Amino acid sequence: MGAVGSQTLADPGSLGMEGAAMLRWGLVSTARINDRLLDAVARSERSQFIAVASRDGQRARAYADRWELPIAFGSYAEMLECDELDAVYISLPNDQHAEWSVRFADAGKHVLCEKPLALSTAEVDEMMAAAARNSVVIQEALATRFHPQTARVAGLIAGGTLGRVIFGEGVFDFTMPNTTDIRLDPELGGGAMWDVGCYVVAFYQAVLGEDPVRASAHAVWGPTGVDLAFAGSLSYPSGACVQFTASMITPVARLARIVGEQGTLILDQPWLTNIGALTTVQQEVVRQSMGEGTFGDEPGTIERTAWDHGPSDVYIDQLTAFEDMVISGVSSPYPLRDSRTNVAVITALLHSARTGEQVTIPRS
Repeated sequence: MGAVGSQTLADPGSLGMEGAAMLRWGLVSTARINDRLLDAVARSERSQFIAVASRDGQRARAYADRWELPIAFGSYAEMLECDELDAVYISLPNDQHAEWSVRFADAGKHVLCEKPLALSTAEVDEMMAAAARNSVVIQEALATRFHPQTARVAGLIAGGTLGRVIFGEGVFDFTMPNTTDIRLDPELGGGAMWDVGCYVVAFYQAVLGEDPVRASAHAVWGPTGVDLAFAGSLSYPSGACVQFTASMITPVARLARIVGEQGTLILDQPWLTNIGALTTVQQEVVRQSMGEGTFGDEPGTIERTAWDHGPSDVYIDQLTAFEDMVISGVSSPYPLRDSRTNVAVITALLHSARTGEQVTIPRS
């Protein structure tokens, strides 16, 4: 294997062309989500897309021409043999993430795989083993976690700004009018929970710094058998509770609110999927409690501030982190162990929604 897969990550100068620390990328599928990473790579000095693979050769060639990619493959298997590639971005349907991540890892390629990383913890275990035996990086592309806003929220919570966290809220709802969308196919890993609920689960894992231990949920099921709208509740070892909604059939809404004994954070763009949008966080901290009754209490002394990180592009943040992992050998802040836990949490939530039972989440 002539690309980076046969080399140690401690030798960044050997990556890519002409000795430069350049990652040469391939796209595994022609999915629409590719556009966001293509744009991020176009602005990077350490990455370059050179190939695309599709199940249809003509589609691959047309896509390659559109994006000025020199190499087009008429099957994913053909790309496995390409020695000119260092890394691949897998944007296939959810049910194919694990299979092709493992196959590309075994071919010596680093893998950035779209969320959700897999549909079962057993699949994640296979991916972890493949990454280890081939000394390559497999990273779940759940870009929200790599934005500075997420890290700052986590730091405020860890630093005690809010006091003990009591509960969190999350909303990620939208309307999907396309009745033939693959997200409505249960065989492909469709449903609101796998599509957008995963953002909420991963966000709270990142900012709370702990994994939930119990799950309960309710879902509105569609005619194909997938969850069209989902309401979940997660309990954490610290005593915190997170309640959230994820929907494909209700008006657009995005919000997160984290409430502690001493303060609150309100995020208007917690999932950061609107590229270029201004992300604003309102911070309220109680300095003095006043009042003893239930009605008409004074709020006390509340310090209100707001801050933002300007227009966001989490795909650039994610790409930069991935480049650091591969080129410089930096450890992932969100390793596959985290992805495995998130898959276990989502699986537990879906089981609860189907059975009406509260589910204990297995520890990783």
